[in-house]
Amino acid sequence: MRLLLSAIMIVQLALMPVGFALNVQIDEDVKLREFKDSQQERIGLLKRGTVFEIPDEFVVQGGDGKSNLELTLNNWLKTAGRRNENEHGAGLFRFDGEKNDYFFPVKILREGLAEGSTVPESAFSQPTYVALRYLIRRGTLLSLTSDSEIRTQTPRQKAEASPEGRAAREEEQRALEAQSPCAHGLCSAPSDTSDSVRILIRAITPALGAAERRSKQVFQRTSNDARKIENTFRQSCGFSVGAFANLVKSRGEQAGVPGEVLLSLMTQESSGRCFAINSEADKTQSVGLFQIKSSGARYPRCTTEQKNILRNIGSPQRLSTGPRCLENPLLNLDEAIRLLKSKKAAVIRGGFDESQMSELDMWRLAVSGYNGGEKWVIEAKRDLEKFNFINGTNLNANNWEDLRLFYFRSWLDPQKRQAMIGEQREGRSQSNSVANLSYAENIIGRSISDKFRPSLTTQWTTALRGNRDGE
Repeated sequence: MRLLLSAIMIVQLALMPVGFALNVQIDEDVKLREFKDSQQERIGLLKRGTVFEIPDEFVVQGGDGKSNLELTLNNWLKTAGRRNENEHGAGLFRFDGEKNDYFFPVKILREGLAEGSTVPESAFSQPTYVALRYLIRRGTLLSLTSDSEIRTQTPRQKAEASPEGRAAREEEQRALEAQSPCAHGLCSAPSDTSDSVRILIRAITPALGAAERRSKQVFQRTSNDARKIENTFRQSCGFSVGAFANLVKSRGEQAGVPGEVLLSLMTQESSGRCFAINSEADKTQSVGLFQIKSSGARYPRCTTEQKNILRNIGSPQRLSTGPRCLENPLLNLDEAIRLLKSKKAAVIRGGFDESQMSELDMWRLAVSGYNGGEKWVIEAKRDLEKFNFINGTNLNANNWEDLRLFYFRSWLDPQKRQAMIGEQREGRSQSNSVANLSYAENIIGRSISDKFRPSLTTQWTTALRGNRDGE
C-alpha cells in the first residue's frame, strides 16, 4: 500500500525518544477490538487524544539506527494481519457478524489513555486491534502526519478538559439552547439517553430545529383554518361541518378508524374545502376533502355538472344518492378510510407491534404513511434497529420519540450515516423528511408539546365533545 504524508490532523504519528517505539495519537474516538471466534469483537473505547504504539515487531530501523516512519508503516500494513494461515489476509477481518474491514494490532499504553477511555485489563497484555479506517484511508492512500513530539493532550484539549473550560462550554451551550428552536427539550425526548444517542441528537440538531420551526408554522396555519372551518365548509360543501363530522365519526367507527383522526386529516389536507384540487410533483392531482390522488382512486373525477349537483345537495345524509365521483365528500371520506387502514396494515407488516404502542402512536405512523408513504416509516424502524446493533443502545421503534430521530437520515453526511446506522443507498430530501414529521405530529401531536400546541386530534376531540354536550 502506498503512503501519503500530509498535514491532515486526524491521526498524529511520531517517533518517541525512548527505544524504537512508534506511537499513534488519535483525534477521534476509536473502538478497540479483540480477535475472538473468527471475528473482531469490540472490547473497549479509546477516546480522542489516546496514544497507542505500533507493536515493536513491525518497527523497522533505518540506517541511522532510528525507527523509520515510512518503512514501519508499510511493514505494519503489509504483514500485521497475517497472524496465521487461517486469517482472511493482511488486516482484513470480519466484525459485527457480517461486515469486513482492515484491522491492525496495536499496543495499549496505560499512560497514553485519554480521559473517558474504557479498556479491560486484558488489553494491556494481549493483542488488540483498531480499524484501518481510523487512520483515514482514501482509496490506496493513507493520510497521516509526523511530529517530533507527541502529547497525550494538546494544550487546547487540556484547556477544554479543565473545570473552567467545561463550565465555559456549558454556559455557552445553555445560551445557545435558550435561543434555539430546541429550547426546553421540545425537539427530542428519547427513552435511551446514553452517549451514543446524545451524539446522534447532536448530529441531527439542525434537522430537529427545522422540524420544530416547521411544526410551529403548520400549527398556526391549521389552527387558524380550524377556527374558520365552519364557514369554509358551508360555503364549499353546502352544509355544516358539524353534520358532516357526525357522519365521519359514524363511518370511521364502523371501519375501526377514529373520527377525530379523520377530521384532523381533513383539516390538514383541505381546510374543509370539498372541491380542493392540488397538482402533485408526479403530475397527478389530489382532490377533495381528504386530497385523494385521482390516479389511484376507485372513483373518477367529478364533472362540472356533478360538482354543481353536490353543492346543492344540502345534507350529508343525501350524499349517498349523489354522483358517484371522487369529489363527493362521502366517497372521498371512504377513500381516506381505505387508504389510512391500508397504511396502518403496511406498517404492521413492516414489523411494528400494535400491542406495544398507544392507539395514537399507531395512527401517527399510519398518518405519516398517508402523507409520505409507509416506506419511510418502515425505513426509520430499520435504521433505529441498525443503530441499536452498532451502538448497543436500547431505543424502541414502537416509541414515537425514539423512532422520529430516524426520520432524518438525509441530514447526516454519508460518513456519519455509515458510522451510526450503516450504509444507506437511498433517502428522501431534507425538506420532505421535516415536512412529513411535522404533518404527522400536527395531526396526532406529542405529549411534550400538546399542552401549548394542541394537535388537531386534540382540538377535534374537544369540538366533538362540545357538540355532544350541546345536543
